[in-house]
Amino acid sequence: MSLLAYLRSRSLRLACFVTMVALLAVMLPVIGVEPEATGLVALLVTVLELVSLVWEWLRERSFARGLAGLAEGAGDVLDIADALPEPSYPEGELAWDALQSVAQASRRGGAELEEEMRDYRRYVELWVHEIKTPLAAMNLTLANSRGEEARSLSREVARVEADVENALYYARSTSVAEDYLLRRCDLDELVRDAVKSRARSLIEARVAVDLAGLDGDEGLWVFCDPKWMVFILGQLIDNAVRYRAVPERDGRAARLCFSASVEGIGSAGERVVLNVTDNGCGISEADLGRVFERGFTGTNGRTHGHSTGMGLYLVRTLCEKMGLAVCASSAAGVGTTMGIAFPRERSRAV
Repeated sequence: MSLLAYLRSRSLRLACFVTMVALLAVMLPVIGVEPEATGLVALLVTVLELVSLVWEWLRERSFARGLAGLAEGAGDVLDIADALPEPSYPEGELAWDALQSVAQASRRGGAELEEEMRDYRRYVELWVHEIKTPLAAMNLTLANSRGEEARSLSREVARVEADVENALYYARSTSVAEDYLLRRCDLDELVRDAVKSRARSLIEARVAVDLAGLDGDEGLWVFCDPKWMVFILGQLIDNAVRYRAVPERDGRAARLCFSASVEGIGSAGERVVLNVTDNGCGISEADLGRVFERGFTGTNGRTHGHSTGMGLYLVRTLCEKMGLAVCASSAAGVGTTMGIAFPRERSRAV
């Protein structure tokens, strides 16, 4: 707080002081005080008042600056509240005590919320573990069955399994705990594992997969959590299958291409960029900027059905936690490219 701002806040006090000096200047001569003595008294009173104001300003300045930083919200407000110096004047002490009480209540609320999130995550993980048993039994039964009805039921079970997996990763993405481990991984292996995990849906949808864009001989490596990355790529494959090209309607067979390249070689910003490209229905320009929002389905989601708007939201959230960048480019009726950028340095995990 500047001195000028402080004086403005004491405008009533200053007005009363000026009035008092004016009254002294008028009344003292009336009672016979010499003009020189009157001037001396007025000067003395003025100096004492100014000294008092400056001293109070210096006493309150550091605490006021701390409050200003707290009001701006720059950084962790709880840390700023802890760092505030305890003032030595009554009003400041009261404000400081109130701030400490609010900070303590906020910490207690944060701790309770974290515990609730941990309980929620533990429940979801337990539920996922328990539900896998009946799903596995259903798959075993359907594997020994024949006919279109069995195949249809098998597809529905596969959808349930995918939704269960989404619930598990959503619970983990909202947890404050570090549930992932970054390590050096072969990008080609990650892509092949993801394709293998979705082989059934790719075959049934007759989507041709092209891995020629991955240079396996050079062995591109990236830092990520392999399980999370296989899940992320699985979500992108699921979208490519759901919004694939249909020969009878689009006049082209469905394709899904994976390609990777190294950008900024030798620089501090060197990174590996993986592109996942399909030739499906594409995304409209109006929807493209919102595809990573939670719950956003867009035009395609409403026309193709069974879209929760959570897939790409989880992709973005998990990528951000691992310090990866993800983007989308698309043209309606042509196809979509999803790009994931991996920094070559093991750092920046969020």
